[in-house]
Amino acid sequence: MSYLRNPSFEAPDLAPWTRMNQAGSVKAKIWGTGDARSGGAVLVMSTSQQEGSVAQDFTAAGPPASVSCFAWVRSGSQTPVRGSLALWDLGAGRSVSARFTATPEWRFVTCTMDVTGGAPKQIRVEFYLLTLNQELWVDSVNAF
Repeated sequence: MSYLRNPSFEAPDLAPWTRMNQAGSVKAKIWGTGDARSGGAVLVMSTSQQEGSVAQDFTAAGPPASVSCFAWVRSGSQTPVRGSLALWDLGAGRSVSARFTATPEWRFVTCTMDVTGGAPKQIRVEFYLLTLNQELWVDSVNAF
């Protein structure tokens, strides 16, 4: 079971996903399309500044020994889109990330972070864009 809410972007509202880094430069919307990886909608995001991002925070109960996240990404056009999927341990102030280059075909991206300590963890899943002014599509995000 995923820790995330609206992980396949089927709810029409962007929340609980939010523009995070370079928030004012990030465009993000839920878009209904027959080209979704699963279901009928995707997250579409772009940025006019390097490393603009969209994120969601959650509490990992347990505490877990590790947290993993995976997602499907693709470019919204024929232009490749570079980005990264990051996991943050907000309490410890550390992160791990997996860089990717999205093409017009759906691509699977995954990232895992070992966590330490005895309390539940505040974790952030974050998608950063390195390519400017090009759409990235995201679908079927899972964190566990």
